Amino acid sequence: MADDDDVNSVTGNDDLRAAGLVPDDEDDIQADAAALLGIDLTSAPVDLSSNPTNAGGGPATATDTPVGSTSTDGGTGTSSVGKRKSTVWVDFDEVFEKVNGSNVRIDAICRMCKTRLSARSSAGTGHLLRHQKACRKKVDPIFADGSLHNWEYDPIFARTELCRLIARLDLPLGIGESQAWEDYIARAHNPRFTKVSRQTTTRDLLKLFTERRNVLINSVLPATSSVALTSDIWSGNAKEDYISVVCHYVNADWELQKKVIGLRLIEVRHTGQNIAERIGVVVEEFCLVDKIFSITLDNASSNSKAMDTLTPLFAGYLGPDPSSNYTLMHQRCACHIINLIVKSGMKRLKPFLEDFRTAINFLNASNSRIATFKEYCLARGVRPRKFGLDMDVRWNSTYLMLKHLVPYKTVFSVFINSHYESQLLPPNHWYVAEKILEFLELYYDSTVVLSGVYYPTSPLVLHHILEIASHLKACERDLNLRTIVFPMQLKFLKYWSDIPLLYSYAFILDPRAKMRGFFNVLHLLGECTGCEYSTYYADVKNELYKLFTKYETKFGAVRAQRAAQPSIHTGKRKQAWGRIFGDSSSGVVGPPPSSTPSASSSSAICELLAYLDSDNVTSYEDDFDILLWWRDHKLTYPVLSIMARDIMSVPVSTVSSESCFSLTERIIEERRRRLLPENVEMLTCLKDWELGEKREQHAVDNPELEDSFQNLFLDEDEPVAA
Repeated sequence: MADDDDVNSVTGNDDLRAAGLVPDDEDDIQADAAALLGIDLTSAPVDLSSNPTNAGGGPATATDTPVGSTSTDGGTGTSSVGKRKSTVWVDFDEVFEKVNGSNVRIDAICRMCKTRLSARSSAGTGHLLRHQKACRKKVDPIFADGSLHNWEYDPIFARTELCRLIARLDLPLGIGESQAWEDYIARAHNPRFTKVSRQTTTRDLLKLFTERRNVLINSVLPATSSVALTSDIWSGNAKEDYISVVCHYVNADWELQKKVIGLRLIEVRHTGQNIAERIGVVVEEFCLVDKIFSITLDNASSNSKAMDTLTPLFAGYLGPDPSSNYTLMHQRCACHIINLIVKSGMKRLKPFLEDFRTAINFLNASNSRIATFKEYCLARGVRPRKFGLDMDVRWNSTYLMLKHLVPYKTVFSVFINSHYESQLLPPNHWYVAEKILEFLELYYDSTVVLSGVYYPTSPLVLHHILEIASHLKACERDLNLRTIVFPMQLKFLKYWSDIPLLYSYAFILDPRAKMRGFFNVLHLLGECTGCEYSTYYADVKNELYKLFTKYETKFGAVRAQRAAQPSIHTGKRKQAWGRIFGDSSSGVVGPPPSSTPSASSSSAICELLAYLDSDNVTSYEDDFDILLWWRDHKLTYPVLSIMARDIMSVPVSTVSSESCFSLTERIIEERRRRLLPENVEMLTCLKDWELGEKREQHAVDNPELEDSFQNLFLDEDEPVAA
């Protein structure tokens, strides 16, 4: 195994740093382009004086990177909290991830060798300092005369990087043969560059795709115990329907991974049999038939019929026992169910919302009217902007429409009412709009959290089910909301009065919850819904023992000498955990610690009992990582940790599949309507895999939707409070 301090490569940025120049670290794509373009950083002597000049003889300027910028969606960045004292961050980029909706620093990437190291707040910086010291010794790119090491242009490597650039930026396949591209590269970067034909680029893309696909099939996926799949169907503008297959798994470092492994044209009716056939073909190609733990689909009836076909075929992982793993195989998208719940109530608001839609249409219909509104906003000291119109079939777009409109209620209503033929937006409209906005916020936030890609979502569902049930219960007496709450409660009970076993298992395997937390959640949920869950509690406990027995049979050989359980630090409780454990006024008390199974259970159950009977972890910080906890305790619970890893890998939403269609839609744009279906799959997979390396795959349902409502300001200044 390679040492963490090994230097993998030296990039152009590293050479520039060593020479005292300002690197371009803000866009990783430019680093890829540098390798493609063949920039010879060593051909000219480097002036190390305090006033460096550019190639044209003018002064070289650099824009200072703001200290305190923060990554918002899982990229690299610097923390905005406080001022760093350690000098180690000069040579490391921080990597943030969304954990339970909050940005948490998890890793650091060495700028010299690109090695990824842990950087959690609890890990300290000692290991980073040691790595920094070792890297600086190994990286010495400057000769005694001040020039940089020689660099050789490799046309094969350049063609490969061109393929990566095309996949990442959705560039035309024939860009390498265009005269404009050749002129730009040859004149500005590398005179030795020669054109690359579209046919050559297509072959290179296929070669790159095949190589990476084979690595997945032969090396990456075989190293996992199981995988979870998501799938969805997309209809394009050209009447071409595609079905996606996305694979989710936990790697050897106990990190969640997501890979698009299939995007197949479906030219026939979307019947259960046709859907099952296409998913089955992809699964067989990737040799995953005996590794499938679950498949998450939306609520379409054809998907249920497809699972009737697929479940017996994919039951090899835990064995063909319909009483247990069959119930885990088919998971319904939780975000889709939230969507159905909210839409059932939003139907009652359609007449009310039409007035706001009419007002927005009235403003946006005339450029002169927009200009007048801009002047009016500036005169009132408000930043001028336009407003996006929602889509009737997407309640989340209605939430975003109101979210950006309500802060402008004063200027917008005065302007509209003074220019429209009648008073379109009276004060009571805004009062109700604010109530609706506040009401929908919980459902929107739940959808965002449960759509996460890089953290387990299965142990979070019960929290959000309880929050939604409590929210509906609290609003049922509100005069403005009760007409929409009642149909939402009926829809909630239709789908979630019977809680899926997977959600319960995942919640129990959260070391902060276990059986006591599960008992309390069911008690609180029963108070909100009127459902009786005492029988369900006993059923879940018995089924959990049965499931663990299956894992003991399959993985019992991995049992090793048990290690002492590490101590756990205590942190601040989050509100959700406070509801479950901390409110003494609720009178909720968990069952006795003993979780003794039935007499028929084997002695191997002792490992499960040891976990259930041990004290609950009381670490409630936002950055608590369940997978990391199970990794640290895999010697204490060798078999149970495998079961937990499988259950935590299951996504509770199909957003990962839906997000792949946003990639596909950009790939199959007007310029590319003639792409062969196999090339569409190739480009979609390559782009997803490229994004996966940077952990930048979409984690939110259609982030472009948020941007379409956010970026409508009528000036170029920074946003100010409305």
